[in-house]
Amino acid sequence: DSARTNNSIDTVIIGGSVAGLQTALLLAQGGANVELFDSNDVMHVQPRTLIATAQLADALGFFPSQAVVNEVHSIEICSAGQSVKVTLPKADLVIERAAIISMLARKASAAGVKIHSGHKFLGFAPSPHGSGVTVQIQDKARKRVEEFSTRCLIGADGGFSQVATAAAMNGLPRVPLLQARVELPSGFDARNVSVWFEPEQTPYFFWLIPESEKTAALGFIADESKTAKRKLLRFLNARAFKSVPSPIQAAWIPLSASAHRPWRQISGCDVYLVGDAAGHVKVTTVGGLVTGLWGARAAAESILKNTSYAKALRRLNRELWLHELIRRALNRFRPGDYDQLLHAIDASTARLLGRHSRDELTALALKLAFTQPRLLSFLPRLFASAKLATPLAQTEPAH
Repeated sequence: DSARTNNSIDTVIIGGSVAGLQTALLLAQGGANVELFDSNDVMHVQPRTLIATAQLADALGFFPSQAVVNEVHSIEICSAGQSVKVTLPKADLVIERAAIISMLARKASAAGVKIHSGHKFLGFAPSPHGSGVTVQIQDKARKRVEEFSTRCLIGADGGFSQVATAAAMNGLPRVPLLQARVELPSGFDARNVSVWFEPEQTPYFFWLIPESEKTAALGFIADESKTAKRKLLRFLNARAFKSVPSPIQAAWIPLSASAHRPWRQISGCDVYLVGDAAGHVKVTTVGGLVTGLWGARAAAESILKNTSYAKALRRLNRELWLHELIRRALNRFRPGDYDQLLHAIDASTARLLGRHSRDELTALALKLAFTQPRLLSFLPRLFASAKLATPLAQTEPAH
């Protein structure tokens, strides 16, 4: 069944992600006519434990109290032979992804955004005479196709963005993230996050993020999906963590690339990508909550003020570029390199790391160069020729 319509919408957003909903909210608050379409129900998404810096409240514009399940005040970083504990003057926030999405959905709806759950994006076609594009959406419940014309289309539909595919803006590499919920062992501080570097298992790291006094999320970022679950379970068993009966949480995370341009104009329509679809992810930690929100603000500012998205993204891109350089170096590290790096972090450096979060890397890097000269020995690695990662061929969620 096909329903042909000529409805015109100022801005069409595909994807009820955090970044998509934040963009919709800001645009509606600025007076735009916004409709958001998601293939699933934005009020009932799959849960996943996330951790964000204290900058989350600034990026959102409010403190997401209903989504915060815990606050952590220190991070213990471990290698094979060294460990460093960094105290955080401003607590990191442990967030339930489903809760923050439903919170933003309610705010966006109250601001006037029309949210359509169960609506699948099929593609778009140029409208006649360069007057925008016609977007095709399938109402899955009614099994019919609806069409809407727009001059502003935003893809907020994740790392496998269909909007990016339709606009020929694909190409970001992706890595699988897996985490299991475990019982917090006796003696582990619920206000402390633990990080383990094990470069023989992953070029990234393993983590333990306490959700409460009783449970935590234990996970890692793999370099490929085939052995990811096996590696996670091996790590869990080796350290005698007891899992809580619940599904393993998994996701494909896109990696930012400085050459990627998340915008195009097609037939008089401005097409923007935000959040994971744009690769607004810190590739050192593959965290994208705060950076995705910054990108959402940049897109909303560009649309409401009719200014360049590229200009609005400059600060964010500068931060992401520095994370890229550091990731290139870390991808070459061996166990002894991590021992050496952590050994170079003395008490004053640890205090500086605590004062400047991973969302303030530019300011942190400049200060570290002056306060800890031993870290300068790692600079040549930042500019060594090394690939960040190659795009993964798999298209299914990691298991």
